[in-house]
Amino acid sequence: MAKVDKKGKIRGTIGPNVHRTWRDIQVIQSKPKKKPKQTIGSKAAGLEFGMCSSIARGMREAFGWAYKAYDGGMINRFTTAVRSAVFASSKEVGERDIHDANLSFLKGFQFNNNSPLDKILKLRPSAELSEDNKVIVNLPPIAAKDIKSPHAEEYGIRLLVISFDFKKGVYSNIAGKEIRITTKQSFEGGPIVFEETLPEGRLIAVSMSIYGYEKAFNGGMETINNVQWSPGEILNLWQLPIPAMKKAKIETKTCVYKDHDMGYQGNFSLQNIAWLRKKAAKSLTKPLVKQAPKTPSAPDLPKGDISF
Repeated sequence: MAKVDKKGKIRGTIGPNVHRTWRDIQVIQSKPKKKPKQTIGSKAAGLEFGMCSSIARGMREAFGWAYKAYDGGMINRFTTAVRSAVFASSKEVGERDIHDANLSFLKGFQFNNNSPLDKILKLRPSAELSEDNKVIVNLPPIAAKDIKSPHAEEYGIRLLVISFDFKKGVYSNIAGKEIRITTKQSFEGGPIVFEETLPEGRLIAVSMSIYGYEKAFNGGMETINNVQWSPGEILNLWQLPIPAMKKAKIETKTCVYKDHDMGYQGNFSLQNIAWLRKKAAKSLTKPLVKQAPKTPSAPDLPKGDISF
């Protein structure tokens, strides 16, 4: 309902429009539409996206030693890659995370598109997992001239192996190596074998990055890496099988690495999806109690003789 105020201005609603005054100007707006009610599926999809964002954030922080700087779109690109990997899982929404994902969507991910590793280095490296669970990085022969970069006196080929357990929300640094290359000393190429025992049931990822160095004023070396030039790539990833229940009498090899908390929130997303579905299932199975229609009661007639 609309009214005319003392100044002759119309205020209120007329049909689908709202009349109001703003700085002595008569303004007509459409009524705000009611937001459509979200379904269980749309809520679950939103919660899963939040889980993927948390996964991507945790992995980026774990790989902080692998790259000096990243391009402006890297965060969104990495979240998209994680979402695509999880979406490609054969499991349903709410029953899956990165441990169930198709990891090929993360293989070859570039941390800096301003200087992608596959464009900076002429020959391609590769990484594989041996039958006895050893990470092997196959590097081509690398000389200083094979690296496209600003002027640097020395280069470092940095390799990093990390394990992730998103069920527990932790990661651990398994191994790291850096091969130095100068204008006078090149790398002849060949396999780099990491002998460290890998934790069972975890996601294993290996990265490669290149650092450039020059002499600092104090006589040491400092990196030239920046947003414009800081090549780094995830070479490969593997999901190790979750071990079956073992008998207490059988001795097994154990590997102890320091776990670092990722501040992972994805498990809460999975719990909320399960809660939403449980709540919806209860509402469907709850019997509908129909109330019988009330029959009108007979009027209370006066008792005894009634005189006219």
